[in-house]
Amino acid sequence: MEIKGLRLVLILSVLAASAALALSGCSTIGSAMSTALGKQAASSSTSPQSSDTSSGSGSTTNQAPSPAAAEAYQYQFNAFYGGFWSFGWFGYKDPNYKAGQGTVWKITSTGAKSNEPITFERALLKVNADGSQWWRFQMTADNHTILYEFLVGSDGIAKKVRYKDPESGQIGEFIPSQTAVQPTAPQVTRAQIASSFVGTENVTVPAGTFATDHYRYTDPKNGYTSDIWTSKQVPGYMVKFMTANPKDNRAANGELVQIESGVTTVLSSY
Repeated sequence: MEIKGLRLVLILSVLAASAALALSGCSTIGSAMSTALGKQAASSSTSPQSSDTSSGSGSTTNQAPSPAAAEAYQYQFNAFYGGFWSFGWFGYKDPNYKAGQGTVWKITSTGAKSNEPITFERALLKVNADGSQWWRFQMTADNHTILYEFLVGSDGIAKKVRYKDPESGQIGEFIPSQTAVQPTAPQVTRAQIASSFVGTENVTVPAGTFATDHYRYTDPKNGYTSDIWTSKQVPGYMVKFMTANPKDNRAANGELVQIESGVTTVLSSY
């Protein structure tokens, strides 16, 4: 696929993923992620293989990522960063992770092109002395896996991104577009959050049983409905969510599978 077409697909996935995981979001997350994952894999298989261009502790080679592959990875990262950086925070100021902690999610959707479950991991790898942080995203859908480790400044903006090419297994690095990874304003206000409060409930998911705050929100414009259960015991706060679009019978459900500890870099990022 031409980079122009790939760019359009991944920009659209920004909107789809962001909407799917916000309270007012649609439920096409499965198809959005699978599309982006598939396009990334296709780009990797038709372009020269990416290599380690970092100055970290990992090994390096003389082969640089091709411009097409590097651009595809950047657009893909921007899509998932925009859609998942605030996933689960639900109005809280910070993500509530400790260094070495990670959360693993299983997300399923119905009514989309792909109904395959998506596994999503987010982990805080390290906190530096200057307040910057190393994070990891790992997502698997339709037998494709992507892995990003990235450095976030104290201003909340991603400064450096490292990735592992799924075809070659090699590591690449790029500086993301600062206009693409600026922190986004909350789509739901604190007043809306307060008015959406249903009550406190004990919720059991594969990661355990948690005392949660239950919120229910209906988008006044589109009619999308969302139920969200949050707990301060959980890094990132999110325990479970259910969203539905009554207009086309699409839905997305997510639940916390695991809370990890001792998570560290696998890409020699520091």
